[in-house]
Amino acid sequence: MAQTTFKGPVTSLNGFIGGPNVNAGGTSATDTQQGGNTPFTVTNVTTLSNGTDTLSATTNEGVMVYVQDGANSAACYAFSDGATWLRMDNLANVSAT
Repeated sequence: MAQTTFKGPVTSLNGFIGGPNVNAGGTSATDTQQGGNTPFTVTNVTTLSNGTDTLSATTNEGVMVYVQDGANSAACYAFSDGATWLRMDNLANVSAT
């Protein structure tokens, strides 16, 4: 995996969900502009849930999210390619098992 150093703000056109973020604002725990205040878990490769709200991979292309159990029951970051949620460490589909 490559290492990258940024020298300025990182901008996302579709949003980062880097939760859990207890300082998140917005109107919903799934507010992609503000983060979110609860971790997401895997429902299946196309859907993540925080117990109340869901994130669909098909409607959140390009979004990065913290997944509490996405790496075979371990925490990881994942992103949507427009079809499924993929782990950032190895590009495999998220999986709770």
